[in-house]
Amino acid sequence: MFLGAIILIGYIANIFSEKSKIPESLFMIIIGLLVGPVFGIVDPTNLKSVAGIFSVIAMIIVLIDSGLEFDISLIVKKMLHATIFTVIVNLLSTVGIGLAVHYLFGWNILHAMLLGVVSSGTTTVMVQTLLEGLKVNKDVKHLLILESIINDTTLIIISVSIISLIKQHSQTLFDSALVTAKNFVVQLAIASVFAVISFIIWLELSKRIPAHKKKEYVFVLGLLFLQYGIVEFFGGSGVISVLFFSLLLGNLHPISKFLNLKEKYYTKMHIRSLKSIKVIQLDLSFFIKTFFFIFLGIITDLKAISLKVVLITLCLITIILLTRYIAARVMTRIDKKYKKDAFIISTMMPRGFVATLLAFLPFNEGIIIPQFPEIILFSIFFTSIVSIVGVMVFNIRNAKAE
Repeated sequence: MFLGAIILIGYIANIFSEKSKIPESLFMIIIGLLVGPVFGIVDPTNLKSVAGIFSVIAMIIVLIDSGLEFDISLIVKKMLHATIFTVIVNLLSTVGIGLAVHYLFGWNILHAMLLGVVSSGTTTVMVQTLLEGLKVNKDVKHLLILESIINDTTLIIISVSIISLIKQHSQTLFDSALVTAKNFVVQLAIASVFAVISFIIWLELSKRIPAHKKKEYVFVLGLLFLQYGIVEFFGGSGVISVLFFSLLLGNLHPISKFLNLKEKYYTKMHIRSLKSIKVIQLDLSFFIKTFFFIFLGIITDLKAISLKVVLITLCLITIILLTRYIAARVMTRIDKKYKKDAFIISTMMPRGFVATLLAFLPFNEGIIIPQFPEIILFSIFFTSIVSIVGVMVFNIRNAKAE
């Protein structure tokens, strides 16, 4: 009954979100809070014990989503401006939040930097929803959507790297960073090798299995769970490996065309398989995201939400707004076409599923950061509200101008 209710409520919230432009994550988190800590319909204690396995499953699903939607050809064309903007925002946000939380609230510097990374990126679904119908320059839309797409993938990788740094027990930060850098290179190499091997296996078997026997998505999902476990067993990064495979899968056509391998490695069977995978992925991804927002609300400890949590969140929001304003000014200097829509660039800052997913990352790795999930929850609320208000103000300004 509970799972059925989650799916149907998520579906209704999604429809309402499309019409109202209010991010569905807000509804899902509120529902989670109501059925969990407020009315006690669901016991959060039992759910916390399985948070680890749910996080791994959700991470694999969202990485498939990111890879399939990550259009390398579009990124190449629009990469420069999107990369510059994303790097400025993420770097300034991470450092600004990290230093502020460390010096003002006494957090461990690496814990503070991890909070900065998790809080620094926008989410694709909400950005696309809020941009629909807005009268903004196409280049501005591309900039904001590409920023969110880049964030959906890179924030996970950076957060995993910082977690690895936190887990090092070297005497100095420099030694820890050096060890982490070496480990990351090794993890990257192992992840890449197994991603390519799995992809070749998929390419070959997709051609050989009879059409009526195929279960394309089940095959890919099983392959990726197996790949994740094997890569982790050999000391690689399962996250990066799954992401690489998904990028290869989602960009099979441009890669085959670029390498002049279209006839051999991009057949009608592959086209059919990819279509089937994308259709099922759309629904499964929707369910996972819906469930995770509710999950975050259920396990949130309302007693842990203190004045300090509110102050940290407000500090975080202020720094994000400031850094986006600075980045928007830089982009205006680079190209005047961004000047007219600089306001919407500065206020388009909704956090969503990736932030929700990463809120559980320290706990999964045995790292206790008090009030970390609660701060992430508040940041999702407030960044969504700021973005919605920004869209409303932008529309009012445009209406007056006309």
